[in-house]
Amino acid sequence: MVKVFWLLKRAEGLSAQEFADWWLNRHAPYIVQRQGRFLAHYSVNIRTEDSLLPAGTGRETDWDGVAEEVFHSLEDARQALSLPSAPEGREDVLRHVSRFERIIVQEHVFVGQSRRKAS
Repeated sequence: MVKVFWLLKRAEGLSAQEFADWWLNRHAPYIVQRQGRFLAHYSVNIRTEDSLLPAGTGRETDWDGVAEEVFHSLEDARQALSLPSAPEGREDVLRHVSRFERIIVQEHVFVGQSRRKAS
């Protein structure tokens, strides 16, 4: 399994609700339509108020949300992420985010079940 996390910061002048609406109702369906055949799992996580839970860091995060793409193999990830970006798709992202980063991770499960298939 290969996991890719995308961290997004909304564009200046875009409310949190407008950003969430764009991501959940326009961008996520676009990703599913383009990359769906390669994805084992895809989720979008929109930031909420940190004060809802104890033990915070005491500072505001730089990110407004995180997407998680999970692929069955490195080859699936390469194929999905090598698809040519439609110019309108890229322009749409750049209109809605001021910054984004990705991190590729290996999961180590301590509680619960991994998404890996049993061999």
